[in-house]
Amino acid sequence: MLLFYLSLIDNDEDKRTFEDIYLTYRQDMFRLARTIVRTDADAEDIVEDVFLKIASRHLVTVTNIESPTDLRNYLLKATKNTALNAISQQQHMQIVSLDIIDETSLTDIPNLSNGSFVEAICSKADYAKILTAINELNQLYRDILYYHFVLEISVPEIASHLNRKVSSVKKQLIRGKKLLLAKLDITGGNQL
Repeated sequence: MLLFYLSLIDNDEDKRTFEDIYLTYRQDMFRLARTIVRTDADAEDIVEDVFLKIASRHLVTVTNIESPTDLRNYLLKATKNTALNAISQQQHMQIVSLDIIDETSLTDIPNLSNGSFVEAICSKADYAKILTAINELNQLYRDILYYHFVLEISVPEIASHLNRKVSSVKKQLIRGKKLLLAKLDITGGNQL
């Protein structure tokens, strides 16, 4: 694939820069994509998409990033966004039917287990509205809720991936649940 990407670039110096970026960051990007999409083939597709976009449209942006840390963060963010978009597109193709549950099960939100929390939300709102509501949250909570409930990544894995303490992720998860319920207007007898 590297030869294909290089064929899209005219300047020899840009080709060398792209090759260095590709060889240096490809494995990190693959590992991140793998944690999100769960299969090696899908993760490889995600990384290929990111490099194709860089080689064809965003090379100037990438070559202007001077700090290796900033470059790595840019590439990982692009990988994460591409992976999440791919998952979102797959989920939009699925039809999900949900039932309504008794409102009394929502009275003590902080004490809901993860399974009960998902059941409570899924029974009150359809999946597309939940994803929309998650995407409208602050990025701090959006990422954690998406990783935990949509991608089913464990709290310790999320903490490792986001370079945060497990206790911080747990607190952010609880706060994110409350914000999501408020955004979905799930209190007592309200329905979407």
